[in-house]
Amino acid sequence: MVIGCVLSAVSSCENKPPETSDDIAEKDTFTILCDPSWESIIRSFIVTYEGLNAHQSIQVLVKPESECIQELLTNRHSTVFVSRSFSKEENIFLEHNQWSIDDDTLCYDGLAWIVPRSFPRDSVTVQEIQELFERGTFQGQSYSILLNSSGSSVANYLSTYFGVPPSVKHIYTGGSDEEILNRITQSNQSVACISSSWLVNLEEPKHRSYLSAVKLLKIISPKDHKAYSPFQNDLALCMYPFKRVLRVLNHDARSGLGTAFASFLLHERGQRAFLKAGLLPFKIPGREVEFKTQ
Repeated sequence: MVIGCVLSAVSSCENKPPETSDDIAEKDTFTILCDPSWESIIRSFIVTYEGLNAHQSIQVLVKPESECIQELLTNRHSTVFVSRSFSKEENIFLEHNQWSIDDDTLCYDGLAWIVPRSFPRDSVTVQEIQELFERGTFQGQSYSILLNSSGSSVANYLSTYFGVPPSVKHIYTGGSDEEILNRITQSNQSVACISSSWLVNLEEPKHRSYLSAVKLLKIISPKDHKAYSPFQNDLALCMYPFKRVLRVLNHDARSGLGTAFASFLLHERGQRAFLKAGLLPFKIPGREVEFKTQ
């Protein structure tokens, strides 16, 4: 009788129908926007976040910085990752509509100047970079400048820095950082400006492949005439001039999913993730050190 019960139980387990989609809890899904120059790093943090929050799923829409902010102000989306804050006119709009949008700094990166390996120098001055950006020339040679798009974070930053809009004929816009790097490997007359996150994320084989085929320009400081790179140490010491910020502009509810993701990046675990990724976190995470006496 006992054996018969056991066999009956085994048989009932084997004949149990598989779980249907109705038996599996649906994930909470939300959408964020980000500028193309931040796409790579944002997607890597989404993987980490979803690993810690299996019931949540984040979708990413990639649009130029100006369009991201416009989508936020027209209430199409509530959480965007960009570099610039609101303009004077945009702040007036917010005040008129009595909107309160959180504007938080997450980290810093350096904008890296990438050139073909045939480029005649390994380091340049800011003035020489300015000539490249304004005129598309260096030591008598003509170069095209490659940016993501005319309204992207990188284009907006450089336009403000140099006072020149990215609309002159030698500046070509459009495409992701990966597409831009691919063009640099195929042309000896192109220069690109991209996020340094591509240079520090060497766990990706395709990153290593692209970077082995191009050259990173260091920037010579007028203070000590030494050349500096767009990485954590030189950014922290304020020695690299093209230092950019990553912001999250959030109009989501306090208990919303966009707020939860932004909060993760703002607090210690997220800030450690930025540090590990080679970027400069806004708040350097503390580290406990124990001293023992013998």
